[in-house]
Amino acid sequence: MNLLELQSAIGYQFTDESLLIQSLTHPSYMVRAEDEESSNQRLEFLGDAVLELIISEHLFQKFLRYREGRLTQYRSTLVKSAALVELAEELNISQYIRVNNLGTQSTPEDLPSSKEDALEALVGAIYLDSDFPTVREIVLNWYGNVAGRLKTLNESHNPKGQLQERLQPTIGNNQIQYQVVNEKGPSHSKTFEVELLVGERSCSIGTGKSKKEAEEQAARKVLDEFETFEFPDA
Repeated sequence: MNLLELQSAIGYQFTDESLLIQSLTHPSYMVRAEDEESSNQRLEFLGDAVLELIISEHLFQKFLRYREGRLTQYRSTLVKSAALVELAEELNISQYIRVNNLGTQSTPEDLPSSKEDALEALVGAIYLDSDFPTVREIVLNWYGNVAGRLKTLNESHNPKGQLQERLQPTIGNNQIQYQVVNEKGPSHSKTFEVELLVGERSCSIGTGKSKKEAEEQAARKVLDEFETFEFPDA
């Protein structure tokens, strides 16, 4: 594991490299770890709080005219799982996560939750190794143009909201409906099919491991071909 490459990618050189290693240690690895080693769960707890403070402070200072509700919405978008997984992928963190793959069908370092946890733990590790101004600078460098990232995240991760925004001026919100039309698989691993209706017209079918995921796929299909759809009048 070339930690120099990772430290170059994240833009921070650790004084105590053991903190970096701990931040990358998935709980599954502990079955083969030394007694004095720890997983990244405690660092994840700390990093989650530090990350939320960094983003809250930045939004508070950047968007001076926005009220609490809008700032809360922006913060939620920037620190939710999808956003953190995206950051972790940009930094290529998954290849450095220490896991135990024996006896498992999935690869823990490839799971979105593992990437999110490692990123939050990394934030906690940098905070402990330095101070708040340093970790704030590092994290904001990861995010880059916050306003631009917010726009991208909203467009890619909120297709239902985006579709509603585009349809609302002409037909209102009440005519947009999502209906579950099919469920497949055992209770612990279901696949849902959801039909998107605008008025009485069926516009698309989405599938996913949750109702929300299926609804988002259905909305995204309509957005992808929005100009070709003929929607009913209000």
